[in-house]
Amino acid sequence: MKTIIINGSPKAAHGNTEVFITQFLKGMTNQSEVAYAAKTNRHQLARYIQSFDTVLFVMPLYIHAMPGIVMKLIECMESATGLGKSMGFLVQSGFMESAQSQYLERYLRAITKDLNYAYLGTVIRGGSAGISMMPESMNKKLFKQLNQLGACFERNGTFDRDIVKALGSVQSLSKGRCFLFEALGKVGLSDAIFWNGMLKNNKAFERRFDRPFV
Repeated sequence: MKTIIINGSPKAAHGNTEVFITQFLKGMTNQSEVAYAAKTNRHQLARYIQSFDTVLFVMPLYIHAMPGIVMKLIECMESATGLGKSMGFLVQSGFMESAQSQYLERYLRAITKDLNYAYLGTVIRGGSAGISMMPESMNKKLFKQLNQLGACFERNGTFDRDIVKALGSVQSLSKGRCFLFEALGKVGLSDAIFWNGMLKNNKAFERRFDRPFV
């Protein structure tokens, strides 16, 4: 099984998507090739993909949608000819609830069928904001799951259902958790501290309420 992994993040090798790919590959004895949608001409990459049996797209979720560079790449892909071609996806997002990614999953399932690939499934992992900036000790459980996911994929050519279920286990937030987060926000202890810090570091804090498309 000749596999290529497409990093679909606009940040390329800098960000959470690269962390997911790195940990996935750590579970494999034979490393798969990784290509970067943000760094490669999409027409050339689409043609190159045809030489592989399996394509795995790893990407962030951008407000219920895939990054534009992934969409443009997929639109350049030709339908697979013959049998034995398969395609799978791993979507990570800052949303805690995996339900936020299910709208995209429906599209990914449909586009895989349209391109005549066998659909391997979509792995969804929410609550991933900032993992690339966290110490490894804080991500031990996630990294172990991704290692195991990669090992299983290398053995069987599929995603392990139990691991996929565990990664996407937070389907939605309970009323209690919503109330807690709302209360933390009111007293200034929400993740706004993290995001406001990033805005200030990039000298964009004063423009945080800008509406450029209005």
